[in-house]
Amino acid sequence: MRNQNSYLKRLTLGALIMVLTNFNSALLAGDRENRIINKAVEAYGGDRLTQLQSLSLTDKINHYSQWQSGHSLQGPMITYLSEYRIELTVDLINKRKVFKQATARLVGSSGSNVPTVTHRVFTGGKGYAVDHALLQYQPAKNINYGNTDMGNSQLLDPLIIRQLSQDRSNSEWTDIAYIQGEAHDVLSVNSGTDNEYVVYLNQKNGYLTRLLRKRGPQFRSYDFLEHRQTQGITWAKQLLVSTAKKPIYHTDSRKIRFNSAEDRQFNLPSGYKLRPKTQAVDVSQLTFRQLAKGVYFVGQDWAYTLFIDAGEYYISAGAWGMDSKSHIWQKGLDLLRQKTGSDKPVGQHIVTHHHHDHMMGLSDVLKQGVNLVIHPSDIPSVQQHLPKPLADDRFVPIAEKSYLADGKVMLIDVPNSHANHNLAIYLPEHKLLFTEDMFGSSFQKAFHSRSSWPSSDTYHRLDVLTNKLNQLELEVDQYVSSHHARILNQDEIDEALKISRPSKETLLKRLFFY
Repeated sequence: MRNQNSYLKRLTLGALIMVLTNFNSALLAGDRENRIINKAVEAYGGDRLTQLQSLSLTDKINHYSQWQSGHSLQGPMITYLSEYRIELTVDLINKRKVFKQATARLVGSSGSNVPTVTHRVFTGGKGYAVDHALLQYQPAKNINYGNTDMGNSQLLDPLIIRQLSQDRSNSEWTDIAYIQGEAHDVLSVNSGTDNEYVVYLNQKNGYLTRLLRKRGPQFRSYDFLEHRQTQGITWAKQLLVSTAKKPIYHTDSRKIRFNSAEDRQFNLPSGYKLRPKTQAVDVSQLTFRQLAKGVYFVGQDWAYTLFIDAGEYYISAGAWGMDSKSHIWQKGLDLLRQKTGSDKPVGQHIVTHHHHDHMMGLSDVLKQGVNLVIHPSDIPSVQQHLPKPLADDRFVPIAEKSYLADGKVMLIDVPNSHANHNLAIYLPEHKLLFTEDMFGSSFQKAFHSRSSWPSSDTYHRLDVLTNKLNQLELEVDQYVSSHHARILNQDEIDEALKISRPSKETLLKRLFFY
């Protein structure tokens, strides 16, 4: 019995030692993270960083993205190179921000060198958007202190280190990584949450060299280079943002100033007017409209199809979709048959240009035995998009100006920056014009400002289209777009053509030097 009690005492003592050992290890692990984070805070300025009142950034960032090509020989998608010219000021004490960005598309299908401009302000607990093309501003409930700068403050290493210090209780040392031959402590922060991130801190100097942050299912990598000091606070002059597959952003020209914010920076431009409230067209339901005798307009959201009664069959145009599973063209055809009570077949479908988003409905189209009316240059794009090649006799190639259905339908090629061949459909009897990716409005009465993308380019395309119509001496009563439920008349088009479109120099002056 005595031996049994002695055994139980030893067992209890051993368990207690194990608990204390694990507890001490946890404390040691916490100490390790704290030491690493404290070193980083000191490396970035110590009290100067933690007591920072404001920060101002100026930068030029190269942005690499995949988007639609302007010429069919390039394929449907190409790499775009855009330059972001940025000014950002953050008032950390009063929770104010002002963000300005001019975006110039250096490589890509753009109709002019005029940049798009963004100006967002958060002050007094309210967000505002400023339009320098229309000389207007508007309150914006979707703009808050966190998102005013569209994520750019999250790319600044001094603010990342400040946040890391606040998140230290949720940090865990995980590994050592060697970057350019130097050892870095790897800390995982907020693991398992939406705000999870990983920092790589140089063991020698405490600088942040790399950050990993989750975007959807994958991590983005942020690499900070060329560290320097201003007013006793460290920051990186160069930044590369990338995924495992491609670069996204790169800059080597950023400049940061500290504690220099002025109240005037958060003011709205003097002389600018409050933008009138606009009402968007309700596009939530699949709709059917008869635009003229034998002419029907069917669609929903961002996808509309024109069906033209050619006698024995219909001709359709417009088969846009988010993906091949949306079946919006087929739904439109079903509604057409329901409303008209006719099961007349679709005999031809017009492919207006080479972009694959406008071919997402082709699988449903081709199941009907339809032939594709198309510019010859765009046939390879269709063949590339389809799961298997289409027989040559299923294509109806057209010239610069062609007619279908005994002249009921006129096809006009309108080359522009968006697509080197873009077919506009004109119905002479009804003076109706249908286009894709040319021009339109999502508002009930107003038009979009040209200061934002893609509206800035669609105004250029409208100029090209108008010149083509004038050249051919064609009158139009109804302007119909595959992306818009709203149908425009000539007076509205004339109004759109008069909307202010300032020059590049004027826009930049208004944005940065007002």
